[in-house]
Amino acid sequence: MAVRRDPTRRPTLVDVAAEAGVSLATASRALGDSTLVTEQTRRRVHDAAARLSFEPNRLARSLRRGATMAVGLVVPDIAAAFYAAALRAAQGVLQEAGYHVLVVNTERAAVREREALGTLRAHRVDGLLVATSGGYEDIGVPVVFFDNLPPDPGQCAVAMDNERGVALLVEHLAAVHGHRRIAYVGPPAALGEGTPGLAHGAGHERLEAFRAAVGRAGLVLPPEYVATTGVEPSETAARARTDALLALAQPPTAIVAGVDRLTAGILRSLRAHGRRVPGDVAVVSFDEPVYADLLDPPITALERHDGELGRRAAELLLGLLRGDEPPEARVVRVRADLRARASCGCGDAAGRTPADS
Repeated sequence: MAVRRDPTRRPTLVDVAAEAGVSLATASRALGDSTLVTEQTRRRVHDAAARLSFEPNRLARSLRRGATMAVGLVVPDIAAAFYAAALRAAQGVLQEAGYHVLVVNTERAAVREREALGTLRAHRVDGLLVATSGGYEDIGVPVVFFDNLPPDPGQCAVAMDNERGVALLVEHLAAVHGHRRIAYVGPPAALGEGTPGLAHGAGHERLEAFRAAVGRAGLVLPPEYVATTGVEPSETAARARTDALLALAQPPTAIVAGVDRLTAGILRSLRAHGRRVPGDVAVVSFDEPVYADLLDPPITALERHDGELGRRAAELLLGLLRGDEPPEARVVRVRADLRARASCGCGDAAGRTPADS
């Protein structure tokens, strides 16, 4: 029988216990999903809480558990499409598990990353998701890195399969379209300010994968065919690097963009120099630009899995927070899939070549 109460008063745990016909202690255990109550009782208490629109006092529960139920999420550039999508997916997983998410943007500066970690330490977060820019410092909580790799090989990370992704792009240009002069315009290969022990980032992996893929294809790679940007992989930097490539005595006939933000700069440079895509220079991109299929020609690129990367990083962190053993392979890789469009010379804009599983 439902208990009559003042509808203007916020319901309490006492109300829930009375509504469910159980003791206060049993109601508390049931809402905390304790194994000391039966499944039937747990459902009855949860149903009563739902009928009363009861909201548990998260702060009090956190203090009892010795946890804040908050997770810090550190990103280099919150405006970038990749980080925005990864953040959104991670936040959904964490909030579903009852965690609050504190997001900090470091603007790709190691010093700002260190400051952000200090702030998160002061807020006593239970764990961290970090896309590091080279300023990571241990604050004594479980951490999962995403995108870039961790400074300690024993730490957990979720990252794109950079090696296989770049190989798909180079192999497609060489084997399918016969290109022999392939250049690379990519993000910086190093992170931070020479931080001791910092593992290489995605930029380093993609550059090394490019060199290896060109070698496997039996092609010559002149040093000037490798052009990386400064700290910020911007459109302006990509345009300047492409201008230099086109000024060579033997300019490349194909260019691989190491990240989507560089593709627009490469295309602007080619247009300014009167080069046709793909007639004079083929262009492919590691990340699929959001405008990839809207351009003329549409851009050949690796299909985006940003949300999957953020989701898997959040799930891995939740496991660490529960006390689960970390995976045997500390770095979890997200697959790469090639979408072949007209910018490389393919006529089928919907062509898709999956990576090896």
